[in-house]
Amino acid sequence: MNIFKTFELFLREPLSLFRQGLIQLVNIQDNIFAKQSSINVDLLKNKAQITVINNEKVYNLLRLVTHRAKQKSEKVLVER
Repeated sequence: MNIFKTFELFLREPLSLFRQGLIQLVNIQDNIFAKQSSINVDLLKNKAQITVINNEKVYNLLRLVTHRAKQKSEKVLVER
C-alpha cells in the first residue's frame, strides 16, 4: 500500500476514534505463508486493530506504548 494513501485514510477518520477508541494489537508469527514482515491497520466500528506479522520487536514496542498510554490515562482519571 502506498504510504500517502495510508495517511489519507488516517486523516479521514475522526480523531475521537483514536483518542477514545480501543486499540487491539495482534501478533502473527508465520514463516510458511507470510515470508516478509508487515504491519496492517484496520479501522473497525469502535476500535483500531493493528496486526503485526513476523516482527516481534515491533509488536513488543507497540504493546509497551499502548500499556504506558493506558497507565497515563488511568492516572489522569484518578487525579480528577
